[in-house]
Amino acid sequence: MVSQAVRLRGEVNNGRVSDGSVDEPRHIRDRRRLMVTQLLRSPVLNPAGTEVGRVEDFIVKLSDGAYPPVTGLKVRVGAQDVFIGKDLIEALEPGGVRLNTHTIRTEAFQRRAGEVLLAADVLGRHLVDVVKGRIVQAHVLVLAPGDDGWNLAGIDRSPQAMLRRLLPRRGRPDLRRHVILDWKDIQPFVGQVPTAKLLMPLQRLRRLHPAQIADIIEGASHEEGQEIIEAVESDPALTADIFEELDAEHQVEFLRSKSNDEAARILERMAPDDAADLLGELDQERRKPIFEMMSTGQQLKLRKLLQYHPTTAGGMMSPDYVWVLRGSTVDMALEAARTDDKAPHQLLTTVFVAEPDGTFIGSVGIVELLRGERSHKVEDLELTRVSVLGSADFADVALTMADYNLTALGVVDAAGNLIGAISFDDVIEELVPDQWRDRAEASSGV
Repeated sequence: MVSQAVRLRGEVNNGRVSDGSVDEPRHIRDRRRLMVTQLLRSPVLNPAGTEVGRVEDFIVKLSDGAYPPVTGLKVRVGAQDVFIGKDLIEALEPGGVRLNTHTIRTEAFQRRAGEVLLAADVLGRHLVDVVKGRIVQAHVLVLAPGDDGWNLAGIDRSPQAMLRRLLPRRGRPDLRRHVILDWKDIQPFVGQVPTAKLLMPLQRLRRLHPAQIADIIEGASHEEGQEIIEAVESDPALTADIFEELDAEHQVEFLRSKSNDEAARILERMAPDDAADLLGELDQERRKPIFEMMSTGQQLKLRKLLQYHPTTAGGMMSPDYVWVLRGSTVDMALEAARTDDKAPHQLLTTVFVAEPDGTFIGSVGIVELLRGERSHKVEDLELTRVSVLGSADFADVALTMADYNLTALGVVDAAGNLIGAISFDDVIEELVPDQWRDRAEASSGV
């Protein structure tokens, strides 16, 4: 049997769909699929053609393979809902279901562990596109035949699909009018399903960049965002990375449900400048106990940053950067960059040079170091000798970095001592207008 992935992803060639082994006309392939909305509230017929009930929902097991199998139907018979297993289904057709038996059990329907109802739990709800890292909405659910019955094969997230869902048409669907997303690329939220007993899989989320996961959380409801946060909690480093990417409102929102100890562990793993910003956003009564639960090293870094307003150079800087003393060789500077495990990746492309007393001398890029003689002193190279005071405002920082074409800028105190560094990504992030983020959210199609 041709796999569902092949059916959904086959390439059209002269009106035919290639699945890698058998060519099949597209109209035949499409006839094998059904949309859930075509069958909801349609009649359920016994072998004699007599109506015994109406389809209320489709039941699937999300944990069983890439394409969840339909295990049965929830059918309204008289005044109550009953379960009809897939083994009793002779055929699913647009506008109706045919059974292979005259006898059905009439006990009231009850969900079992792991069961998800497609219409109640998935249709019209938010889902995660784990390939493109975005929130999508399941306006149409597509069923396709498998080796042992019907499977949930994909969704259509387009606005046109939403209109077709609200104004359904009986008869065979024209799936050429649908843009189908393969279910293998979709992860549903299941926290709202009381019997699902499933967790959003961490491995699927790990495929995404922390910024993508943060965007998904920000575009989701609080409950959906909390489901993602709980899914990644077993990976503390990923959790911290995601919190760094969240906007302040969502950072505070999700830390509110954490204990002080849990919040401290998250802040401990965040970049110090991001942790300082978040600490400043917390309610006053929580700041001190959370701060005191962090390591001494992190506390020292945060104290240095909290002296400055977040929009100044001192508030933007990272206290972790690569530096060497005057007199160090090019080889020593390269080794310092290679072995550093604290500085953000964006600051690993620059090495700062200081006097033994901490006075800033200049900075040099990794490319210049690689081109230089390994035995030469770093101060003999062409250093960039520009820096900004910790009290400098954002405009001074941005103009200085633009004028000198810098990817990293040293920050000094009033005595000229090197106290931190700012990377280009901090400047870009501050420059991005809010309306651009609104546009990105709108493009998700939710």
